[in-house]
Amino acid sequence: MTSSRRRPRGGYVMPETRRFHAPGRVNLIGEHTDHTQGLVLPAAIDRGITLEVELGGTTIELTSRQAKGEVRLPADGSVMPAAGWGRFVAAVAAELARAGRAPVGMRGMLTSDLPHESGLSSSAALEVAVALGLMAAADLALAPLELADLCRRAEHRAVGVPSGIMDQAASLLGRAGHAVFLDCATMTHRYVALPADHAMLVVDSGVRRSLESSAYADRTRDLAAALPALEGRRPAEIAVEELDGLLRGLDPLPARRLRHVVTENARVRATEVALSRGDLAALGRLFDEGHQSLRDDYAVTTPELDTLVSLAREAGAVAARMTGAGFGGAIVALVDAGTVESVAAIVLERYARTHARRTGAALVCHSADGADER
Repeated sequence: MTSSRRRPRGGYVMPETRRFHAPGRVNLIGEHTDHTQGLVLPAAIDRGITLEVELGGTTIELTSRQAKGEVRLPADGSVMPAAGWGRFVAAVAAELARAGRAPVGMRGMLTSDLPHESGLSSSAALEVAVALGLMAAADLALAPLELADLCRRAEHRAVGVPSGIMDQAASLLGRAGHAVFLDCATMTHRYVALPADHAMLVVDSGVRRSLESSAYADRTRDLAAALPALEGRRPAEIAVEELDGLLRGLDPLPARRLRHVVTENARVRATEVALSRGDLAALGRLFDEGHQSLRDDYAVTTPELDTLVSLAREAGAVAARMTGAGFGGAIVALVDAGTVESVAAIVLERYARTHARRTGAALVCHSADGADER
């Protein structure tokens, strides 16, 4: 939508309407690594959240076409709603106020074509879209990764989840045709080309989950209990060959959590190599190994996610694994673009037979550019 000003009789200038969009993301590999400063390989996708607003005033007033309720709060985020999506709006405003943003408000509408609580980072997209609008209102500019870290802090403030920076960074750094290899310790990143003749098929299990009510924080605590064995090194610096010695003496539960994170960092590096070489067979093996590790060592998959991964592989997907934090949500499969619709139909039909009480949904996604004003 093109920004416009209307000038009625008398010369009064009506408020300008501005439009900001932030994409969701699919994480190809590198799950539960970002909160230990590890390696991730997400891609922004061609679905997201759009904020259409008039800037100005001293309050933030937003409604949503998809979510229930409306938000009205001070432009500095000094009032936090007790529940609902308004907490994310308030937290972003509060973090921007801490960064020196003048308390200029906005009024408008949020729309989304991201399924909620499916592991595609709808909360991060919301945070980024709101942040872009509020920065424009106050003529404030932040570098993409600086803004990503601010939005990560906002999520902590809103719901208390100790998440990493991957979701917000992917939404801001995305590039069409590519995934983003990101080192969450150094914030260095590079773009990795994706196969042009393949699409990302996201299949939602129909199992809803919220990170604040899941065992996400429990897994983080389990992992923290194992980190002293690394003597100050981060898991991404540990070679897989070192694991047996490092895990010796640890309690079994923290040991399994650490084994997942160390091997997952190695899989991120190997996936980048496989993509650069066009080695789809290696990619399939890496996704298989990643999903098994999330199931057995990190214990965040569900029977529904396990079934969907198997069904996608049987139907012809090159690679498939759980994506997102787990405890429900979706899988991602890499599928030949010419067969992706038929693969999706087969997976959904078989899933309906094996999990009759669940309603699955398939989305064909493509990598997209990062958040911007439109």
